[in-house]
Amino acid sequence: MNLKKLLDFLNPFKSTVTMKGWVVAELRGPDGELKQRQETHNLVTEQGDFFTAAGIFTAAYGTWGMKLGTATTAASKTGAGSFVAAADYVSGSAQALDDSTPKAGLTADIVQFRRLWAAGEGTSNTINRVGITDNTTNAGEADATHTFATAVFAAQIAKAAGDTLTVTWNVTMLGA
Repeated sequence: MNLKKLLDFLNPFKSTVTMKGWVVAELRGPDGELKQRQETHNLVTEQGDFFTAAGIFTAAYGTWGMKLGTATTAASKTGAGSFVAAADYVSGSAQALDDSTPKAGLTADIVQFRRLWAAGEGTSNTINRVGITDNTTNAGEADATHTFATAVFAAQIAKAAGDTLTVTWNVTMLGA
């Protein structure tokens, strides 16, 4: 064990913050009826850890958004599973977060992010993933440097042109 790890281990005042999240996606038809609902865990990426630290003392979330993807690659802290790539990006899905988010969630330790894709936005028969990003450029990312968190759905979402899709993302901050 190196000296830094030993000192960290012995420090009784060391505080760590971890994040876990829950993502809810609801697909509604043109009549407003619920067609599909999925719930899954999210994974905050390595870059997301850095974004969180910066967000504590800046207005970091002003340009943030969500993007949809078609890949089924498992969510991961780094690498191919940590972002929506250009090859699987759903055209037109790069959209800003809803005006009311991020905001405090159900409890004081939850931050909630939300996006509603209206009819005609982010239309695809093969939506498999979603990412929270620090931008709304109309493309996938070349790497993970712009992705805060990513989630992969258990089942494919087929969003028709007249459907709406709402993704509500609750990230719980866990202190120790």
